[in-house]
Amino acid sequence: MSAVPEASLEALAAHGRKSVKETRQELELAVRRLANGNPQKVPKGTKLSAASVCKEAGVDRATLYRFHEPVLTEIRRINNSAPKAKLKESRSALAETESKLKEYRALVEEAQAEVAALARVNYRLDARNKELEELLRIRDGVIKQLQEQANAPGGIVRNIKSDAS
Repeated sequence: MSAVPEASLEALAAHGRKSVKETRQELELAVRRLANGNPQKVPKGTKLSAASVCKEAGVDRATLYRFHEPVLTEIRRINNSAPKAKLKESRSALAETESKLKEYRALVEEAQAEVAALARVNYRLDARNKELEELLRIRDGVIKQLQEQANAPGGIVRNIKSDAS
């Protein structure tokens, strides 16, 4: 058997390094696209996993596991930090909602106090209105009596005329 020339071995090794580098770049780009929700080869909304990254990059899963451990580490890191980020986001949204709820409760209490004050004013005005209506009814009764006395035979108006003559 003949030995493989050393130049061929070096060329083969260089090609292998270049291939590994290009594959790493493709995998890293695929991770970024999936993490940002902009995949090109898999459906949008696909969960970030080793399988989805391989499909997106067009790389065999065995290649990922065999030669690209840093990419797997990055996938795990992103998946571990995503729930924490969502939790932090949810907590801040909850705090904001609770703050608004507190503000709205204060506004409701203020409005209820104002309604109660207006109800008291309305009650007093209603009582005063009834009192004035009663005074008007009494006044009308007095006027009617005076008119009857004035118009009656021998009433005040006739007595005044006879006294004047």
